[in-house]
Amino acid sequence: MMKGCLDMMAGVSRCVGMLLLLVALAGLGGCSGVQTYPAVSRAGDTVTLAAGRRLGFSRDTVTVTITPSAGAPVVIPPGDPAIRAVFNLYPDPLSSLRVSAGIDQDLTPAARSYGTAIEEGFSGGDGDWWQTVVFVDLPAWLPAGNTRVEVSNPAGESVTAELLVIAGTGQPEDFEAELNGPLTPEQLAGLARVPHYTVRFSGSVVPHAIQVECLHDPDADNGGQGRAWVVNPRGDLKSLLWRDDGTRLRVLLTPAGTQPLQDLNDFKFYVAGGLSGLQVVEVRAVDGAGNPLPGITAVIE
Repeated sequence: MMKGCLDMMAGVSRCVGMLLLLVALAGLGGCSGVQTYPAVSRAGDTVTLAAGRRLGFSRDTVTVTITPSAGAPVVIPPGDPAIRAVFNLYPDPLSSLRVSAGIDQDLTPAARSYGTAIEEGFSGGDGDWWQTVVFVDLPAWLPAGNTRVEVSNPAGESVTAELLVIAGTGQPEDFEAELNGPLTPEQLAGLARVPHYTVRFSGSVVPHAIQVECLHDPDADNGGQGRAWVVNPRGDLKSLLWRDDGTRLRVLLTPAGTQPLQDLNDFKFYVAGGLSGLQVVEVRAVDGAGNPLPGITAVIE
């Protein structure tokens, strides 16, 4: 088991290593790349797109349309084996980009400005940053020449990148690892997001703390399905405590440090684990002195 886990991590590291330059150039700005990586490939090779911060991209939702230099476009439907993987890359929490934006000082040149640009221009004030990446196997019969790859989903999200197809016969990337060989489709799928609920808040003021009570259908220990798994995307900013009894979930959100949170977006959290029927039944918010704050509401997406 340990050997298999190490093998997967080695393969994933190689897979992610292919993206470092791509993400540094495109993802640093919070946007999508204008070229695939690599930008020059043979027909049949695997290419990668930096898709920006996409909320609804997954192997089961995206359609890939490849427009070759000659001939009709090729449409690859959701879930097709040629769509090898779709997952999100997060910045290192100790990267200058993240820390400089957090302390409002440049620890490396312009890092604070880049962080501010991501938050204001691409994430809508949400400090939960990521870069969505899509791995696609090119058709083996593509003609040489300039080629366009578009990835889209039914929600209207899309990204387009260009590449140059050169002569020669390529092959899909096998993500060969040191111990047990290439990564399997199951291992790549393990990097993707699972279905989940997003809980966001709205109101005219930013409270000091929020407690949320939710109900859901019975979990697997109570005759239903799934088990609660609550995720805090910004542990550097807030503490999240939660408990679930099988049908009722309680979440308590407080600042992680001495400074209060500055934006309601930072109270956002996720609920995963295969639960169904999640709904908010009560929201309690207080100021720094513990006084109740009315008008704070929660929305489940």
